Amino acid sequence: MQEKRKRIIEDKIPGLLIRLTLPSIIGMLGLMVFNVVDTFYVGRLGAIELAAISFTFPVVMVINSFTLGIGIATMSIFAKAVGNQDRDEERRLATSALLLGLLIAVTVSIIGYLTMEPLFTMLGAGSDLLPYILDYMSIWYIGTIFIVVPMIGDNILRGLGDTKTPSFVMLTVACINLILDPLLIFGLGPFPEMGIRGAAIATVFSRMIASVVSILIQTRREHLISFKTLTISQVLKEWKGLLFLGIPNAAVKAIIPFGAAIFTSILAKYGYEAVAGYGVAAKLEGVVFAIINSLGVTTAVFTGLNLGAKRIDRVKTGIKWCNIYGIIIGMVSAALLYGFGAPLASLFNSDPDIQRTTALYLSIVPISYALYSIGQNGTSILNVYHKPMLVSLQNLFQIGVIAIPLAYLLSNIWGVTGLFIAIGISYIGFGLISLFIVSKTSKKVLV
Repeated sequence: MQEKRKRIIEDKIPGLLIRLTLPSIIGMLGLMVFNVVDTFYVGRLGAIELAAISFTFPVVMVINSFTLGIGIATMSIFAKAVGNQDRDEERRLATSALLLGLLIAVTVSIIGYLTMEPLFTMLGAGSDLLPYILDYMSIWYIGTIFIVVPMIGDNILRGLGDTKTPSFVMLTVACINLILDPLLIFGLGPFPEMGIRGAAIATVFSRMIASVVSILIQTRREHLISFKTLTISQVLKEWKGLLFLGIPNAAVKAIIPFGAAIFTSILAKYGYEAVAGYGVAAKLEGVVFAIINSLGVTTAVFTGLNLGAKRIDRVKTGIKWCNIYGIIIGMVSAALLYGFGAPLASLFNSDPDIQRTTALYLSIVPISYALYSIGQNGTSILNVYHKPMLVSLQNLFQIGVIAIPLAYLLSNIWGVTGLFIAIGISYIGFGLISLFIVSKTSKKVLV
């Protein structure tokens, strides 16, 4: 661990950032492939099943986002503790974060299970789609604990400066899901055909394996999880710090899928083909966002460790390089999706209307990815600065001020095309406001 810390506060910055980011990209791509594989195989069942799983996407993302908010808070605080070389604080924080994650998982599981039908009805799911949605989510909610535990555990390891091990855990999840999905969905070999329920079971089982691996790494290798000297007052103190950063981050992360839920309800007026096409595009976009988020993780780890070690000069230089890399990632991704959007859409479903919607999205929105990447870097930096309300401000600006109002306005003028234009404009606004806020805040913090 000391070697990782030394490397992050001493190695040359451009190459170091690449070395930190590449393992995260591999792992997060594995996780996004996990989601894309689900969509791919469910799409083979039919357009109705594909539309059903597309309806679950915003709700699943809201729950994941809340957990991720706590995970990001853990990583940000943890990185500074590592920079300060406070081993006792690391153990208290890791153990308390895991306990908080378990509490969140149980609460979400119970509430989610009891509110499935009215929630998805409110989102616009018709009686033809609702049975498929309930089949999927009834299993997914039962396995919520296995979604939460590895998400928090991986962020603890990233806070240590270890971006390779979380990638291994996520790749393990993706590989298991890749194998189980066709077996359980279509009933290959000795397995019964379970359709969309099979996709949910594959998800829960693979995440369960990831949970076991994550806990073993934290307890056996890093010796971070310990209840021996932990008191209730210490747990509550750590929870207070985690929630101070975590709740605004969770709210921010939940805003994005909340926006997706609004977009889904707007698209529902144009038929389930439009919803399904948007769902496919969102999955493909998620692959790009996995890369962008990986860079955001690197930004947080690098900034936190160097800030904790009082290396202000490196923090300033690192922020500049992270934004340069973000622009490159955004531009390359936009070019690839624009060029290959239509062929990619055809892989998921043969319905021409679904394919057209997916290709339309990928021809409009990706132009905004470069600035979106800068916005994500800004979120990571503000978290390390312990400025959660500024994180909330820039994200609320994106969704509440730009995306949702423009979505209603432009969709009434240009239909589906107008909605997608609104999403792209919101990403651009997000990046610009983030640049402004981070610049102003850095002048006060980095003195």
